[in-house]
Amino acid sequence: MKLVYTYLFLAFSFLGKAQSAFERVRALLESDDYSPALQILDSCRNASYYKDSALFYRGLIYLKKENLIEARKITSELYSGYPTFYEVHYLNGLLHFASDNYGKSIQSFNKVLKENPRNIKALYNRSIVLGLLEDYLSAIEDLTACIAINPAYAKAYYSRAYWYEYTGNYSEAAKDYSRVIELEPKNYDAYMGLAYIYQNMKDNDKACEIINKAITAGSQIAYEVKENFCK
Repeated sequence: MKLVYTYLFLAFSFLGKAQSAFERVRALLESDDYSPALQILDSCRNASYYKDSALFYRGLIYLKKENLIEARKITSELYSGYPTFYEVHYLNGLLHFASDNYGKSIQSFNKVLKENPRNIKALYNRSIVLGLLEDYLSAIEDLTACIAINPAYAKAYYSRAYWYEYTGNYSEAAKDYSRVIELEPKNYDAYMGLAYIYQNMKDNDKACEIINKAITAGSQIAYEVKENFCK
């Protein structure tokens, strides 16, 4: 079985507000450009412009920078200053996840989902924690809910395939990896996952076919491991 990948996916589109300042912050965070994002957030905070949201995004930045000390400070400030700002539970869920406190991480995501059962990022991240706790069926259930909300959510298909693989349900895993490739033709991890599935199903011809497709799509890793699948 393949090693577990890094699964902390931060939700930069989590808030429903569409203020241009936060749109710029989200765009900067997607490109890992933290300094200007922090400057914008400082301006928002100094101007008392949605200070709760500014703190939230600041917490996400520190989490992405793996500065858990600052992330905890911001989470505490949000809890004390904005007790009705339920998004703080999402931030806290990510923080507990980063600290390997999976039980409390699930509790925090549960609080978000109690307020909004269709919060796709909370569902997704809870599924990852559940999977790491080896509750694969519950993880799959959460990912299925994500896909019902957004049928084009490639990460949800990929993760569901991964957990299906752990349950030994190779046919469903193959369907999900194939769907990821349809949605993201350059997702080389999905090609590799699908090739491993066919290899485990003793279908070496199909595994080799997928590896060749990955090479055609531009995967260097597939090229390097081709001899393991095409014999």
